[in-house]
Amino acid sequence: MTQILHEFDAVIVGGGAVGGIQALELVNLGYRVAMVEQNMPCMASSNPERVVALSYGSRCYLEGLGVWHDIAKQGTGAIRFIEVREPNNHGEMHMLASEKGVDALGYVVELSHVVAAVDAALKDKITMFCPAKVTQVHRDDDTAHISMQYQGQPQELHAKLLIAADGTHSQMRRMAGIGTHGWDHNRFGLVASIRCERGHADTAYECFRQSGPLACLPLADGRFSIVWALAPQEAMRMLDMPERMFLKRLQRAVDEAVLPRSGWMLEVSKRACFPLELRIAQSYTASRMVLIGNAAHTLHPVAGQGLNLGLRDVATLSQILRHQPADMGADILLQAYAEQRRLDVLAVAGFTESILAAFGQDFLPLKCLRRQALDGMQSLTPLRALLMEHAAGLSQVGKA
Repeated sequence: MTQILHEFDAVIVGGGAVGGIQALELVNLGYRVAMVEQNMPCMASSNPERVVALSYGSRCYLEGLGVWHDIAKQGTGAIRFIEVREPNNHGEMHMLASEKGVDALGYVVELSHVVAAVDAALKDKITMFCPAKVTQVHRDDDTAHISMQYQGQPQELHAKLLIAADGTHSQMRRMAGIGTHGWDHNRFGLVASIRCERGHADTAYECFRQSGPLACLPLADGRFSIVWALAPQEAMRMLDMPERMFLKRLQRAVDEAVLPRSGWMLEVSKRACFPLELRIAQSYTASRMVLIGNAAHTLHPVAGQGLNLGLRDVATLSQILRHQPADMGADILLQAYAEQRRLDVLAVAGFTESILAAFGQDFLPLKCLRRQALDGMQSLTPLRALLMEHAAGLSQVGKA
């Protein structure tokens, strides 16, 4: 069977949100781009909704690309107020968007809405191979060669740069022989959507429990989206638990100060679970290849930074390529990308893992220290302001 050959400037493997936004950046810079995706991207709402938290800085970035309007018109939950609490301990910290002069510290959106908006913006601007399966990758000094099966035929793509955006268990990363640092948290994240008597008032709650954090994020329609870290056996029990019993367990799990504001929990959507892990690529690049998004780093969702980090990957790589280099896959450019991204990723990962370690112990003196630390951060305005700037991604828009 004759093999079909295609030539591009860049080939992106992975058609999710991060890969799509990277494609949009590159076509706006005038590059010829192909995208390879094994499965048709999901652009419909799911039950439970698969949501992501976007910082204010990420919103501004997406506005600059011209896709935020299409995302927002599908519905976004604005995070204007954040409460950090530890149930059965009295320390707490509040963060308020108005203190930083922004509309919201972040936004809760369905991931499918992001993918759909980016797909619409890319229409007729890239060459899409989907569904397609990569079978082999070879990289020499000046070209990346990608062999794949598409429409029942073997096909080959040649490009100056191969961009791996194919997720936590990246096939491209494995093919390049790049390992990962990290570990499994021995926890599942149980996700669901909850309707309460009084809604959420644009408030996000982060309740730190010894077994793991419980986040309640505001959705566009007044419900909360929850992410509840549970031990595997408990997570499986909670998945199959009758609705009323589940809601009672959930009400006991949140801090007692939350319920008087939200009211009783009345209804829960379907529930789903996913494993929680830390995975950071040992290298963000290989010859003629770069990793972005979850292919480069997968973090615990406690800080809500997953997609925001991926967007900063895209912004960094795009800025490096903005001046139309003669060879967009040159080692010196990829090295610059890796150096610029590593510090940001390690800082966010270190902060996330430190939070989990600090709140994962029930030792009484440590609980007292946590209460004092939360109260101290609430009263120390400069420190709280710094945390808000990071949470809102204000450094991305020059407002920090």
